[in-house]
Amino acid sequence: MNPIIEINRSVNVLASFKLVNNQVKVMPICMHYRGRDIRFSTLGLCHPVRHGSRLHYIFDVSDGVNDYSLDFNTTTLTWTLSTIIDGSSL
Repeated sequence: MNPIIEINRSVNVLASFKLVNNQVKVMPICMHYRGRDIRFSTLGLCHPVRHGSRLHYIFDVSDGVNDYSLDFNTTTLTWTLSTIIDGSSL
């Protein structure tokens, strides 16, 4: 069974934005998905991706059980949950 679940749904994310060495650092703290709040304990990779003229940042985060890929659209300032890696099926 493939543990990667494609989601591609808009989600609400609580994130912290802080200035470190004249650069803005973003850290997703939690998201609201399917009626519950999921709190992140670990930030993995974060990398920029261009979709035409739009800049997105992809955040790989974990709640300690599952891993999530979040897409932050810097044009619309919206978050999309791209995938979940189900840690219980590994």
